[in-house]
Order: sequence, then C-alpha cells, then structure tokens
Amino acid sequence: MRTPILACLFTSLALTAAPAQTASVTLFGTGCTYMSQPLAIGVQGLPQFGTMVSVTYTGPNLNNQLSIQPVLALGLAPTNIPIPATILPQQPLGCTQWIVPELLTLMPPTATGMFETHLDLTIPNDPTLAGFTFTAQWLAIVIQCGIVAPCWLQALPTSDAALLTVGL
Repeated sequence: MRTPILACLFTSLALTAAPAQTASVTLFGTGCTYMSQPLAIGVQGLPQFGTMVSVTYTGPNLNNQLSIQPVLALGLAPTNIPIPATILPQQPLGCTQWIVPELLTLMPPTATGMFETHLDLTIPNDPTLAGFTFTAQWLAIVIQCGIVAPCWLQALPTSDAALLTVGL
C-alpha cells in the first residue's frame, strides 16, 4: 500500500528542517499485549530522499465478529501518556501513547479476512527536508459485534514507536 500523505506534511514543514543530516530510524517505548500478542512497529528502509520506507505492524489482526484493525499514527513529536486499563472493557495493562498523532491511517481489509499490516511512505526527493523528523506508532482498534446486538469499542492496544529522521 502506498500513500502520498506525507508529501503534504513534508512540504508544509520544509522550512523547519535542519541542515545536512544522515537518515535514521530509532525505535522507542514498548508495546502492550492483547490476546497474548505484543504489538510492535517495524521500519524497513531508511527515510532517504526519493525513497520509500515501509512501516510494518506486528500484533493481533482480525476482521470478523471480533475486529482488530491496525491503525498507523504519524506525528511530529514524541510523548509519554499511559492509557488507563479502565478506559475500555478489554483495555490491556501497559499501553502507552508514545507520539502526538497528527494523522491516522486505518489499514484496509484484505481478501484473507484480515487487515493490511504495512504502509509504504514515499520520502520526497527534496534536500530542504534534511533533518526533518517525524514519529510513527501503531494502535489497534478492537471492536466486538454481537449476533443481534450493536458493535462496541472494546480496547485500544498500542505498539512501541519510531522516530524517523529524513536525510542522506
């Protein structure tokens, strides 16, 4: 799955970028566990000018009466906000919001009865973006539907996060 979404974000923030910088990815924080599966973020590739970076999701993923849909959050700053286990009926312990989200991308369903588990981000070929940093984190929207009853939000488990720096 490809998206030009970051192009708009990059273009609007190009003036705040730092001078020449080496591209890097730094993982931080920890993910929580839901249905005995820890949520984790992965990044394949480096955010270098004119390349593509794939952000991957590992964790529970279902698309049926119990739906667990991965959502990629992208932002401009890290944070550290614990999510209370009492906020939703099945909310697991130890979940943390590690980034300040600016953009949420829900992963679409696949033909296999699950959801996509990665998103390809195109890094513009624009040297003025050298040193620009952005953050990424996965969360999963857990919805339980009854046979006759309506569907209800049950939990929002989260992954660890990534800090990506655009550069050479």
